[in-house]
Amino acid sequence: MMYTPDAFSGRLAALPELLAAHPFATLITPQTDGEPWISHLVLLADPEQPDCLLGHLARANPHSQALLRGRSVALFHGEHGYVSPAWYAAGGAQVPTWNYRVAHAHGVAEEMEGTALLRQLERQVRRFEGESGWRLPSENAAIQAMPRAIVGFRLRVERWDLKEKLSQNRSAADQDGVVAALERIGGDDGALARAMRAARRD
Repeated sequence: MMYTPDAFSGRLAALPELLAAHPFATLITPQTDGEPWISHLVLLADPEQPDCLLGHLARANPHSQALLRGRSVALFHGEHGYVSPAWYAAGGAQVPTWNYRVAHAHGVAEEMEGTALLRQLERQVRRFEGESGWRLPSENAAIQAMPRAIVGFRLRVERWDLKEKLSQNRSAADQDGVVAALERIGGDDGALARAMRAARRD
């Protein structure tokens, strides 16, 4: 479970954008005895089935079999960054904090094989290469052997937990101060400022 005060309850409408912008996830599969399996991988939304995520792991990774035997959770980290109390309009005793967006997908994985797995791999390549980039060559021996070296899967998401801690518990003036400071810094902090602005519009 994730602690989520009401003020920081995430907007489900923002979920597709968060997943598309931050597809590198942490996949956790608890074990009945011993430590949980934890892997870091790309997970993409399934365009054919809602509330499903597509990914793959090396077949040599024991996690690839463990995740097919139980429930798992995938963690997506969105924009995040430090917030200085000096940025607030309010005076008095203030403390630093950290703003962030995260999404947790709870579900059960099922294996994908054959043509379905190849389509998944082609979709992932197209997502990161673009329409005019490199493609999986159909006659390449290494590519043909790839499905034997990996386990493709579809994670059927039964529950989403979404948290957006974006200074919603502060006054409008304080939020304006944080956004302005983050925009001055730019880079990743500028992306956090844009997330804050989007949350306020909604």
